[in-house]
Amino acid sequence: MTQPAAPQDDLLPDDGLAALNEEQRHKVEEFIEEEEGSFNRYKGWLAAFLTAVAVVTSVFHLYSAYAIVRTDLLRGVHVGLVLFLSFMLFPVARRFRHRLMWFDVLLALLSVAVIAYMLAGGDDFTDRNTMPNTWDMVFGVALIALVIEATRRTSGWIMPIVIAFFIAYAFAGPWLPEPWTHRGYDISRLVGHMYMTLEGIFGTAVDVSATLIILFTIYGAFLQYSGAGKFFLDFSFSLMGGKSSSAGRAVVMSSFLLGGPSGSGVATTVTIGSVAYPMLAKSGYE
Repeated sequence: MTQPAAPQDDLLPDDGLAALNEEQRHKVEEFIEEEEGSFNRYKGWLAAFLTAVAVVTSVFHLYSAYAIVRTDLLRGVHVGLVLFLSFMLFPVARRFRHRLMWFDVLLALLSVAVIAYMLAGGDDFTDRNTMPNTWDMVFGVALIALVIEATRRTSGWIMPIVIAFFIAYAFAGPWLPEPWTHRGYDISRLVGHMYMTLEGIFGTAVDVSATLIILFTIYGAFLQYSGAGKFFLDFSFSLMGGKSSSAGRAVVMSSFLLGGPSGSGVATTVTIGSVAYPMLAKSGYE
């Protein structure tokens, strides 16, 4: 963002703004895809169904913030619902966008089945984490693979490569030179720890995600779609005054006010940017 030029008296013509806004819309969509990956946009009954699942997810986590929910149930349902929505909303590749593919449905249903098997096992399931049976192994390996694939779809290749590296390190310990050598893990021990306890996949990261992060995400969505972006912008302008440089300062302040509680840089950019751009253009910002 450059320093503002002399303030302009009028905004761009209406037709120019319309064309510019259309161009902005495409740029915003490209920005979102670059930051958060390709995203499926469905219509009809499928869009309504996925919206209902997202609403159920939000209501469940809001309820868990008020009432007491068992730790294994909260973390398991959280992972299952997030995986289900990830496979339904994020395509395996960009060329498959906006199409419901059979393998996406299969992976989404498998995500639910893996968590349902874990929760149905109860205490017996967690008690045998040192000696998992055949079905425990099958579902455990499936969950690890599902988490890696969902991570790849939503955030790119970097995190899956890091995960694969550390899984390989767990197996390759006996053959590594010092100081990286260790006795090594077999597949049953890895699955028992990652899938059948609250220390692996369902550990601290999922605990924070299920109890804190998702609540801030819900709050951020509420701010985004309730018009809070314009309120924060108007409030910031009232504090910054009427100078030509006030527009830029107001945008920075409103981004701070909205971005802090929402926790999403993309949501803040889209919400504030759509309101602030005409004001910045009028003040001479480029």
